[in-house]
Amino acid sequence: MIKIISGDILRANAEFVALGVVTGAPESGGGAGAAAKVSSKWPEVQQHLRQFTRGNKFQGGDLFVVAPGKNRPGVIFMAVMSDAEHVSVSFLNRGLRKLARYCIKHKVKSVALPKIAAGVDWEEEVWPLVEKFLEGERTEFYVYED
Repeated sequence: MIKIISGDILRANAEFVALGVVTGAPESGGGAGAAAKVSSKWPEVQQHLRQFTRGNKFQGGDLFVVAPGKNRPGVIFMAVMSDAEHVSVSFLNRGLRKLARYCIKHKVKSVALPKIAAGVDWEEEVWPLVEKFLEGERTEFYVYED
């Protein structure tokens, strides 16, 4: 199920927050917007991502998951941005497919995600992919439009 929500994604009452980030070795939290907010609020999450990308490839469509902490949701980083300003539709396609599979395999109850659309038309290119991979799953997906 997908629900569109207004508000602050960092206040989401979801088991996980999923974020679109830059491929490779993100140095400043992996992106702008929600990714930068997560890095600022929970620096340990960004530190896990940086440690992982130092020794591993983090390519288009890949996921990196940080388990939920004591006072924060888990964070799922999706490598969907080819650079700091542009989402790659092919990377997004793979990332959303992997996100859906991860949620099924790990029985994730809920995921909050921002409107991932930097440099891409949300209505024409992104929303159809979100619906294709996330609609009809047991996981509740909350898309934050702010």
